[in-house]
Amino acid sequence: MQTRAVRRLPVVEGGRPVGIVSLGDLALERVADGTLAEISAANPNT
Repeated sequence: MQTRAVRRLPVVEGGRPVGIVSLGDLALERVADGTLAEISAANPNT
C-alpha cells in the first residue's frame, strides 16, 4: 500500500463489491494502542 500510495481497497465477494478496507482500519487491527489507531477510531468532525 505504501509503495503505490494506496489508502483504500475494495473488498469483493463473489465478484461483487461488499465494502472498503482503509489504511486506518488496518492500523486499528495492527496496533490497537498506537497513535494512528486513536486517530482512525476518533469520531469524524461534523
